[in-house]
Amino acid sequence: MAGIFATAQPKYAALGIATFPFDATEEVKRGPLVTNYQRMGLPASGDMALRFPDAPGIAAMAGPRNKLAVIDVDERGAAGERLLADVQRQFGAPKLVVRTGSGGFHGYYRHNGEDRKIRPDPLRPIDLIGAGPIVLPPSRGFRGNYEIVHGRVEDLAALEPIRMSSAALAASDLDLRAARKGGRDKKFWPHVARQAHFVKSLDELIAVARELNELMAEPWPDNEVDSEIVKRCKYWWDKTQKGENYFNVGRYVRTTHAELEQMLPNPKDHDAYILLSLLRWRHWGRDFSLSNETHKSLGWRRKRLVAARNRLIETGRIIVLKRATRHTPMLCQLGAA
Repeated sequence: MAGIFATAQPKYAALGIATFPFDATEEVKRGPLVTNYQRMGLPASGDMALRFPDAPGIAAMAGPRNKLAVIDVDERGAAGERLLADVQRQFGAPKLVVRTGSGGFHGYYRHNGEDRKIRPDPLRPIDLIGAGPIVLPPSRGFRGNYEIVHGRVEDLAALEPIRMSSAALAASDLDLRAARKGGRDKKFWPHVARQAHFVKSLDELIAVARELNELMAEPWPDNEVDSEIVKRCKYWWDKTQKGENYFNVGRYVRTTHAELEQMLPNPKDHDAYILLSLLRWRHWGRDFSLSNETHKSLGWRRKRLVAARNRLIETGRIIVLKRATRHTPMLCQLGAA
């Protein structure tokens, strides 16, 4: 009995779609079973059906040649169905919808200049696949088979374009296509660290990182269960769970647990803590003046400011570089956190 690729290849070829054998049955070691698949045309695709009669999956390149673009919903179950409904309202109803091997959804559209963008909106687990491989039904996945839930394969011949400009959908400050050894760290891992704030699990973060990895000209090796991608995703997931991942949170003022334990129980330190936080916010990393007149900008009485300032000086949280004179204010710097 012929395998999935050998059986399905002629159906896609009749629609003008060049396909190649693909193995999506393992979460880590998944990918095309041939090289040069990016340039494969219909004649070579037909030859592959003879060479790989038992291949468990079939894929095609998104882009202008096959006229395919996919919106990939990386969410399962009821949450995935709600997100798919949102996609249909925002981008137009796809004529073909496929449940993926991981339980998410692929909505198929006619290619209209879109590129491949992973999580263009970090708040939603949606990818735009306008380039690169697309696993097609009825391929076997590592959790289940790729199956059509709306439409027919024949609908691929008459798809509608995404109802939004490709520039608006693909807006992103990340371009990994030129990332090579020596520059990959600066381009790749900061984006993974940012995504750690938005995903729901370590497995989801690893899946996002692997999709991003495929975009690079020189991807990280990822053929082992404990690859560099898995190790670093675990690192950033752990940092995020501990509240120590500061990527994508903007500028911040940091307070240690020890400092809170020292200052908050003592009512006399409450004003000192407020003043310290304001000084860190405004003057971190630079010297600053702290005159008695600062009480006006805080809405405090002068005596209150002086008491809080003296307390910070006593505890070493403010270091006095130059005492106030009759004509110049006190010059200070922040002490160790």
